[in-house]
Amino acid sequence: MKKLVIVPDVHGRTFWKAVIPFVEEGIPCIFLGDYTDPYSIDNISDIDVLKNLREIFSLARTYSDRVSLLLGNHDLSYLGDPFGIWTVYADRFCYNYADVIADYYNENADIFSLCTFREIGSEPILFSHAGMHPVWVELSHLFDDIDTKNAKALADRVDKLYHESLSADERTEFMEALAMVGSYRGGHSFAGSMVWADCREYDNTDSGFTQIFGHTAQRRLHNEGKNLPYVVGNNICIDCERCFYLDQDARLHCLENDEPVT
Repeated sequence: MKKLVIVPDVHGRTFWKAVIPFVEEGIPCIFLGDYTDPYSIDNISDIDVLKNLREIFSLARTYSDRVSLLLGNHDLSYLGDPFGIWTVYADRFCYNYADVIADYYNENADIFSLCTFREIGSEPILFSHAGMHPVWVELSHLFDDIDTKNAKALADRVDKLYHESLSADERTEFMEALAMVGSYRGGHSFAGSMVWADCREYDNTDSGFTQIFGHTAQRRLHNEGKNLPYVVGNNICIDCERCFYLDQDARLHCLENDEPVT
């Protein structure tokens, strides 16, 4: 039984549409962010990206009770002024239509969050674009007064910080923390932020709860030619150009064939 469907990094691609019939049936859905800035290898036009973005936002508006849209590093580049205080300088930035894309994001800023918590089959799970690395959580000093092994407490704090920052006129501590990038991505921080952490940073890391995220494109192929998730302990990166779901026991499966993720 499908309890929740999940869409990793879209980047202008249309594989996300596989979740539509399940959403229409009433099954909750979480998008993990990065809706724009396609890879050149995919040959997706800027116009197609805009159309795809509108369709995703329309789905989220139509089924606001069951569709959650998270923000990734590529999305923050367009939030607010696309060359302003939220910018995190993601690559493949769409300069030609930056103002149009920014309008889309800002008109729909209320439907976004940076992470979300779910408890499925008594299993606490935190969803975000790149995961909340314990070292980043510690270094940011934004969570010092809460139990950082409590996924719901972390999600609630991030939601508060996000909405406070939306109304800010200058760059906040939270925005600065989101811009932290680790060495795997060419940065100088000991760990990347929840929109920048590379999945390889989670080796030998235990958050105290399950995390499901995207951000790091997976190129390890199944024998059927499908990309495989990257699983490190209780941290799971599913940036595989396909959709997934959690069953009633919080077990992760590929949506197209019900194959379990081990």
